[in-house]
Amino acid sequence: MNAHRLVGVFAAITVVIAACASSTPGASRAPTSSVGPSVQSTQTSDGGQVTVVADWPGPGGGAVFEISLDTHSVDLDALDLSDAILRNDRGEIMVARPWAAPKGGHHRQGALTFQGDAAPFFVGSAWVELVVSGVGDLPERTLRWEVGS
Repeated sequence: MNAHRLVGVFAAITVVIAACASSTPGASRAPTSSVGPSVQSTQTSDGGQVTVVADWPGPGGGAVFEISLDTHSVDLDALDLSDAILRNDRGEIMVARPWAAPKGGHHRQGALTFQGDAAPFFVGSAWVELVVSGVGDLPERTLRWEVGS
């Protein structure tokens, strides 16, 4: 009976090692990005009676940000964030599309996307900033992600 358990454990370890091992030489691999190391995905701006949380998976995810707004004092239903901009260290700007977030009163969440081709916008950028205006009592919020080396 102990021999059967030992064989089972050995088989499980072999499967785990095989799954973790790199692919065979010559196998196809995903291309590497030239935009630098991975970025911290979540940025938060807390103030003006509203908390803004922006989650971005990095350049590989394109110009798509998951935005959450949270407050206990103002109605957020009128916001569409279409005046938001995305800018990089080279001074290039992408403009937002209307915010795809269902109405929710004091809590709203949805994807904020930007117009244009995101690939050349991110390649070689040292950082990108999401600038959101008119949310809560603050005239402007800037959330920055470092993307280059």
